[in-house]
Amino acid sequence: MTKQSRRKFIYAILSGVGILALVAWIFRRPIIMKTLYAADFDSNLLSHAPSDMDAACILTSEQTEGPFFYPSPERSDITEDKQGKPFNLRLQIIRQPDCTPLANAVVDIWHCDAEGVYSGYPEEITHDVWKGYLFEERHGKIVNGRFHVDPINDASFLRGRQKTNEDGWVSFNTIFPGWYDGRVPHIHAKIYIDEVEQLTTQFYFENETCDTIYTTHEPYIKYGKASTKFKDDIALDMYDEANGLVLTTKGPLNDNSALVATAKIGIKQA
Repeated sequence: MTKQSRRKFIYAILSGVGILALVAWIFRRPIIMKTLYAADFDSNLLSHAPSDMDAACILTSEQTEGPFFYPSPERSDITEDKQGKPFNLRLQIIRQPDCTPLANAVVDIWHCDAEGVYSGYPEEITHDVWKGYLFEERHGKIVNGRFHVDPINDASFLRGRQKTNEDGWVSFNTIFPGWYDGRVPHIHAKIYIDEVEQLTTQFYFENETCDTIYTTHEPYIKYGKASTKFKDDIALDMYDEANGLVLTTKGPLNDNSALVATAKIGIKQA
């Protein structure tokens, strides 16, 4: 039984015997929750994303979609009215094994705001694990073999999709993502060719980069440093041979100028 399955089994047993008050108490005790959500992901499996200056041409690993995906609007600036450290993400999609750029591939990205909130979903679930669990139980379902939670509104901040140019590039203007309980800071991405999904993955950041931004910029400082590190991430721990990509950012961390990150994404077309 996986760690995720064990957790769901425990929750089901506790809820089924009519002691929801006890369950709620457990969810609100940080020490108990850290034990319940403890993972043993080997952070050595993470690798830095190849940048535009690298000759490397490697296949990008699959990562979980997460429960908060729905198709994004077509646009390059996904910020809307969200406040945070400006961030420019440039991705080049290349085909494996010949390492040629893929034109007209659709890249869809989404991530939470500076306070850990995803568009389409309630704010109160991001830093209250019990409320998050209840919300997912009420609104979640399995879609094409994946766990999905239906949105409660049509908000679209920090979501966008674009087609790659002839050299395989897309560029998104956004803000640096915040964090929520159980996960390290991350950005989700999906790649499509001719409307067929080719890859679902996630991008991560250096701990030092996140810590500096979260303790020096509004509105990140409301919650401060992320509570979860790579070794404890509940999604990374789902994969026995996970190889999540860590983005290398360029630019000053302490002012309001934009950070920039580039990455080459290798896919094997289905």
